[in-house]
Amino acid sequence: MLVDLSRPIWKPSLSSCAILPLYVKSPSYAGVGPADLTLGAHSFADFMTYFGSFSVKKWRRYTGVKNLTPTLVLETSAPVSITLTKMVYRRLEKRAIREIDQPTERTADGWYRYVIAYPEGIDAQLVAFTVVAGAEPATIRNVRYCADLQPARDVRIEIITTTYHKEQQVTGNIAMIRRELLEDPQWGQHFRLTVVDNGRTLPSDLAAGEESITLIPNGNVGGAGGFAAGMLHAAESGWATHVLLMDDDVTVCPESFKRTVRLLQYADDEYANATVAGAMLSTANFEMQQEDIGRIQPERNLQPFKPRLIMDREYDICFNEELIPSSDTKGLYSAWWYSCFPVQRVRDYGLPIPLFYRRDDVEYATRIQEKEPLKFITLNGVCVWHDAFDLRWNPAVEVYLSTRNMLIQQAFTPDAGYSMQAMVDLMRDAVIKHGRRFDYPSMELVCDAIEDYLRGPDFYRHPVGERLFKQAAAKAEKVMPLSEIPGAPDSVDIFTQELEANDENVVIRPELEPPAPQPEPEPAPEPHHGVVYRGLRKVYHILRHVEQPVSVPQPQPVEPPRKPVYTDMAIIPIDGWCRPWRVVRYAGKALAVDTTGQRGVMRVRDDERGEQLIARFDGLACTLLDDTAVREAYRKSRASMTSFEFWHEYLREARQ
Repeated sequence: MLVDLSRPIWKPSLSSCAILPLYVKSPSYAGVGPADLTLGAHSFADFMTYFGSFSVKKWRRYTGVKNLTPTLVLETSAPVSITLTKMVYRRLEKRAIREIDQPTERTADGWYRYVIAYPEGIDAQLVAFTVVAGAEPATIRNVRYCADLQPARDVRIEIITTTYHKEQQVTGNIAMIRRELLEDPQWGQHFRLTVVDNGRTLPSDLAAGEESITLIPNGNVGGAGGFAAGMLHAAESGWATHVLLMDDDVTVCPESFKRTVRLLQYADDEYANATVAGAMLSTANFEMQQEDIGRIQPERNLQPFKPRLIMDREYDICFNEELIPSSDTKGLYSAWWYSCFPVQRVRDYGLPIPLFYRRDDVEYATRIQEKEPLKFITLNGVCVWHDAFDLRWNPAVEVYLSTRNMLIQQAFTPDAGYSMQAMVDLMRDAVIKHGRRFDYPSMELVCDAIEDYLRGPDFYRHPVGERLFKQAAAKAEKVMPLSEIPGAPDSVDIFTQELEANDENVVIRPELEPPAPQPEPEPAPEPHHGVVYRGLRKVYHILRHVEQPVSVPQPQPVEPPRKPVYTDMAIIPIDGWCRPWRVVRYAGKALAVDTTGQRGVMRVRDDERGEQLIARFDGLACTLLDDTAVREAYRKSRASMTSFEFWHEYLREARQ
């Protein structure tokens, strides 16, 4: 029986990001107007795109059907020519497979219907098609990739999103999910939505009378606590087979949810319990994929498994489907901006650890991999758009929480590459670099994070996350309009500044750099030594050994070393990822500017304060390296602090 696996879509909107080449490439279609796609006479539409192609190699892998071959079904208002295409990564070429110009049949309302099977045994990462209109315009509708597969698994997904004071974004996502999924007879049976409101600002009647939407007013327990509340609800209500954790501040295309259901319905036994890891595309560059699977590096920092890819390029959409981690790859995880996994996993492994925000998803994946291999499903078109982390620098998150939660996460659940020495080295490098940027508050936040980790697990048995986060935010730098900062320009071209501030792009000031060492001169050839020369040398040696009066050197006054005077002002990005070492080397001040180019903070060089903070860090680092008691206490507390009983009490206390 032919079943509908995925549908190419062509109408982007504000809810799914209006970058048309992600959907379809056509010179006569602008992506606006009616829902159907209309081509002008002798125009074309190419669907070898991120949302338009079919990832045949991955569908074979995830379903276990090695000879899975899709069938293309589409309807048009006028006759067209359809060319089947494929994309092969290793040869990086797009090939035409077959051309069809005769419709299979006519529909009841007179449209031309094409049912075209791709060749069996086709070898490709992606397959797609191109539609070419004839002498008259043609409208396209009802396009889908189908395949003959066995009966599906039962899949019911509880979408869980947690929000805090982001009413506009989350209500927009709720409206989209209600319209596109919950109220659609075909898809409503597969989805329910749970919204955990950590700020308790959403209207109480948001889900009134709707069985498929649950609103949970909650205390501010951060993302980890919000997802824990939703997972707890899904596990105890008993309806869902899967939970899908999704951030509140994302933009998502409805097709991503539908492809997730189909992938799980037809997954074979190997991937039946896999995690569907939705990719994160950037809201700064809508076509850029930032990450789908993350990995803990040996240096203990987190990085995407794949490089950044531009998903309106055929090369990259093909490369994206080719890159799959090997079975022995360690430290993989799926970030919770879009992550779908079986609800049975919650019953078997418990709930997140109470980290408030950051690393909860890393710890959860690591915990599972203690007992079983963790499989991941990724696919073109299963994604969200999210603000890139490097465009929203927040020291309370990126410095304090990232540092503290790395230590706590690794103490609760160390991964295969655990190393306290590596974590200390990573933190020391961060402290030194903050100091070189004159960002002394961030140096303090690293030290505060270590001290708060050393408080031990009992301190975190109560909802203290919001209080600690606010303390860190109060200590961090405060940006202000550049017009209010003495000596600052009215605005800064931040894009130019990003290029000019980083080390690899800076032109060295020659007057400030030491001269290059000169090569030693070649020794002159020794002259021919005659009889007279040898006689004079003997006289010289005799006189040299005659005693000479001893000259006692007089002590010279020693001048104290001069303290360098720094007068320059450097302009640098405010984030902690830039490398402005050359531009700040001789500076006494650094104007750190945010991504708007309109706001910033003036940092003043204080080498003495920097040395004091490095000394404070070194003392804490010694404590970390010598400690075993605190680390063991976290490890022993994990079972109790991830249990349903713990989280019921924790959430109750947070609501008071």
